[in-house]
Amino acid sequence: MKRVVCLTLALLAVLVTIVYSESYETYFKFQITDRAELDKLTTVISIDNVKELDVYAYANEKQLSRFEQMGYTYTVLPHPGSLIVPEMATTKDGLAAWDAYPTYTAYVDMMYQFATTHPDLCQVINIGTTVQGRALLVAKLSDNVTLSEDEPEVFYTSSMHGDETTGYIMTLRLIDSLLTAYGSDSLITRLIDSCEIWINPLGNPDGTYHGGNSSVSGAQRYNANDVDLNRNYPDPDDGQHPDGESWQPETIAMMDFATNHNFVISANFHGGAEVVNYPWDTWSRLHADNTWMVNISRAFADTVHHYAVSGYMTDLNNGITNGYAWYTITGGRQDYMTYWRGAREVTIEISSTKLLPAGQLPAHWTYLRTSMLNYLENALYGIRGIITDAVTGQPIPAVIRIPGHDSDLDSSRIFNDPDVGDYHRMIAAGTYDVEVSSPAYYTKTIQNVTVTNNAGTRLDIALDPLPVYPDLQYVSHDGGLINPGGDVSMHITLKNNGAGSATTAVGTLTTSDSYVTITQDNSVYPTIDALGGTAASFDFYAFSVSPSCPMYHQADFSLVMTADGGYADTVTFSLNIGQIAEGFETGDFTAMPWEMSGSLPWTITTTSPYEGADCAQSGAIGNSLSSIMSVTQTVTSAGTITFHYRVSSESGWDYLRFFDNSVEKEKWSGEVGWTEISYAVSAGTHTFSWRYTKDGSDIGGSDCAWVDLIVFPPISSAPVITTTTLPDWTAESPISQQLTASGGSGTLTWTDKNGDLSGTALNLSSTGLLTGTPTAAGTISFTARIVDGAGGNDEQLLGFTVNAAMIITTDSLPAGFVDQPYSQSLSASGGTGTKSWGDKDGGLAGTGLTLSSGGVVSGTVT
Repeated sequence: MKRVVCLTLALLAVLVTIVYSESYETYFKFQITDRAELDKLTTVISIDNVKELDVYAYANEKQLSRFEQMGYTYTVLPHPGSLIVPEMATTKDGLAAWDAYPTYTAYVDMMYQFATTHPDLCQVINIGTTVQGRALLVAKLSDNVTLSEDEPEVFYTSSMHGDETTGYIMTLRLIDSLLTAYGSDSLITRLIDSCEIWINPLGNPDGTYHGGNSSVSGAQRYNANDVDLNRNYPDPDDGQHPDGESWQPETIAMMDFATNHNFVISANFHGGAEVVNYPWDTWSRLHADNTWMVNISRAFADTVHHYAVSGYMTDLNNGITNGYAWYTITGGRQDYMTYWRGAREVTIEISSTKLLPAGQLPAHWTYLRTSMLNYLENALYGIRGIITDAVTGQPIPAVIRIPGHDSDLDSSRIFNDPDVGDYHRMIAAGTYDVEVSSPAYYTKTIQNVTVTNNAGTRLDIALDPLPVYPDLQYVSHDGGLINPGGDVSMHITLKNNGAGSATTAVGTLTTSDSYVTITQDNSVYPTIDALGGTAASFDFYAFSVSPSCPMYHQADFSLVMTADGGYADTVTFSLNIGQIAEGFETGDFTAMPWEMSGSLPWTITTTSPYEGADCAQSGAIGNSLSSIMSVTQTVTSAGTITFHYRVSSESGWDYLRFFDNSVEKEKWSGEVGWTEISYAVSAGTHTFSWRYTKDGSDIGGSDCAWVDLIVFPPISSAPVITTTTLPDWTAESPISQQLTASGGSGTLTWTDKNGDLSGTALNLSSTGLLTGTPTAAGTISFTARIVDGAGGNDEQLLGFTVNAAMIITTDSLPAGFVDQPYSQSLSASGGTGTKSWGDKDGGLAGTGLTLSSGGVVSGTVT
């Protein structure tokens, strides 16, 4: 009977916890038809696993509502944190066999007991508290635990998903094993003597103890605010808040902790699969150190296979996978640590069962122990050393890059520890150049540094300090667009890259450009601090631009600078004159060939523009719709497109996106005030698009986006026919009249649009030459059309009069008398314009008479 009662209570606990969990998060399964669907789904729900086309996921109430609107059929599964009632231990002694889970109080007591029992090797710190006030504890293990030494800092954390608890016990036991085996186990001794080891066994205690401090039964994935902590970090591709949630206390604590340390290698332990997942999760491209990442992941899995039962940790590529190749996520801690902190982190899934029966924990320790130790040992391999000041010998902060290997896209450079100066650059075997840079120091590159497998290469580097002088550089001006015929007043902002501050700096503006006349050339600056300080001139510089200055003209300027201490230098910069900009000040979209698509067009609004009276605003679309504004332009030479944008939307879900030729350059959501952004643009035809897109539910803020003051790179203007009138003509006289146009790009092609010249004996060539001989008097009208190489076009209605052929109507003249003056006017009809007469064959020569151009015969015959 006693046995039956216990079973009933256990089942009741399971049922109660299931109801409690489901009120916060739902665990479910559904099918997709194409893996491309995951890119959208990962922004809506928390994908947990993907097996071929079967997807397992979690969702809180808001996420589930979004998901349901996408039309998928799904099956709710029993929550993984509620499938068993595990054995619990209330003291460290009760965990002696490591076949139970500690209560929360026992966990905290155990962590601090590690430090009490091993004070020379262990410290325990609380890096922050959770939503519900539980502690986020981290143990530091080192042979000189109170000191910072020339040692790599390594970091393990587990169970940021609260219902994935196997890693919780594995990392807790790892702390115990490192401390108790120190001095007797050679690898453990080497690790503690050579590294600073930091271990956080429980990254989401509110989730793990969701059912109460006395048991991990009822554990949930999310934290107490129903947020997935492994989607809550800044993402290198999707911005600071890719999940649309504020940073949680647990996230902030971990980011602050990582910022205050220089972790070289790290890992976070999860459950639900058995595989080592390496970066990237957010990008399909491979990391610059992908070869090294594959090698260390393969070593971890292969070592596990040696110690484990057959079939353990064989998911995906026999126990390893690239994160994106499995399924993409945004806001993961792995990518945050690797991209933002310069560390190298992987995600290690160590148990297909999330809440593992406690009796199976010792076996998993056997499987994983050696791999967990060996993974940390990677920090001792590669290139390492100390960066110091060549004069003082003191450590200095520095950035270490491998030219030709490291990628700015991956942010794969690393940092040294500024307090000790040590750096640790793990890398695959090979020969590399090593570049070291630091503010106020000359950059140094060491060539042909050889790295071998499972060994460390020592490379200490001393950097020579820069002279303590200012080094001023042009940054920007606030004079707005500069156009031919304009007057410009502007403050000029300078940046000081030098190691000395610029005090009492004075600038004098000069130029040799013939189109520019400087009218105010002098200004004083406030102190411009060394190593990156900026300041704008107190006074305006001013100049005027000649009206004859061509469009897209680049004017070169010099700013002759002096400052206290004898500093003198010349800062050079160039300004573009005659840029084409769209500020929507026409009150409509007629200034450029705008095209609208999507569900609703953009509109013009006078509400809070960036500049002027108007700006463009996205259409008032509903859920799952878009509003698109596009313009196609021919860029004549490489340059930049610059524009200002503003967004008020549901953060992480509804976005303003900018595209160049269908390539998304960036996207923004949430509350973003007017911000300027620029992108490089190559020569050629470009379609620039601004798209406001909404997900399947909910709104935020004003639920729209705005764009203003778009400054285009050099573009060809639309062709314009500049011939607006034609001269009248005379029948039976040949015509050869060239029509003219301006603007356009490529070849300009002319046509008689409606064929009106047919039958007039006239023809308009493709080059715009009107030729022929009209045979009859009358009026001729036709529409000239021009098309440029980019499809731009213009039309002009042209007309002229063809007068009758000219006829001299005087056919005889009266007689005259010798020695008497003679004057007689000739007459004619027809023709065009002023008639000019002449004595064609010179028959009047020697007669005493002449024919004037006005048609008068006069003189005296002798």
